[in-house]
Amino acid sequence: MRLLFSTALESPHTMPTLPLPQPGLRVGRFAETPRTPWQRRAFAALCRWAPAVAARVAYRQLATPPRAPVGKWPVALREQTRSRRLVCGTGEIVVYEWGQGPAVLLVHGWGGNATHMGRLALALVAAGFRVVALDAPAHGRSSGRRTDMVGFANGVAVAARHAGPLHAVIGHSFGAAMALFAARDWGLDTARLVLFSPFQHCHWFLEMYAQHVGLTPAVQQRVRDLFEERYSGRLDLSRMSVVEMARQAHLPSLLVHDEDDAEIPFAHGLALAAAMPAAQLKATRGLGHHRLVRNPAVIRRVVNFLGHQEAV
Repeated sequence: MRLLFSTALESPHTMPTLPLPQPGLRVGRFAETPRTPWQRRAFAALCRWAPAVAARVAYRQLATPPRAPVGKWPVALREQTRSRRLVCGTGEIVVYEWGQGPAVLLVHGWGGNATHMGRLALALVAAGFRVVALDAPAHGRSSGRRTDMVGFANGVAVAARHAGPLHAVIGHSFGAAMALFAARDWGLDTARLVLFSPFQHCHWFLEMYAQHVGLTPAVQQRVRDLFEERYSGRLDLSRMSVVEMARQAHLPSLLVHDEDDAEIPFAHGLALAAAMPAAQLKATRGLGHHRLVRNPAVIRRVVNFLGHQEAV
């Protein structure tokens, strides 16, 4: 692992131990809202008296990504693209393209859309790349209201096949994990990887949600069973270590993670970097989880990495 900039307190060669945060802290999309205390009371009753119902309700909530309003700038950016709808499972995804040149696929995170890394997309186009981005299933303008790890990864694989030979895949957060999942199990092939703010295991996503709403261990297990039963064994959550997926990638890679990320702790990025000895790790401070992908210095570093140049 090549460390470009970091003031991390932990050794990048040590696999970090990640304690679960205390209830009430924001982790990922699972933030404290006025509805949270009501949710906890409801789940407390369901977990005690109707655990099967509690598991089904939790499953539906986990599989329903939030849809945030799209601002004027992302809409204008989206209208500058060449877009088309592609068949994906039983629905459709929308894929957008900017520019000409070697193809770079952008994969947004949970609850995001194709324009989430729009500033990076414009910089890549200016550098001579063709940028392809998707609205994952149940995100943006793609069809569906619910999706999961398999549906999301399938969408990434469909967009990759449409894009043709890929110079690079860039994934953010949940999208970073799903890009690695698509590479391991869905045939995605690329020359380079850029991973923004990745988490180290897909179990973590479920565990954070379970702690946030107060699921019992027995109901958590029922939720895991529902995910696995839906695909008749194709989805094995015990094999969903993002660290192991990264270890198997064997690609020139750049990991970018902010030490002050309140949504996915920096230690997760260190865990992936430790599993990828040839990877470059760029650590930042003060950018958090989302501003990271819009920061000019970070964007320059990514463009340089994809262009085989040294960091400036």
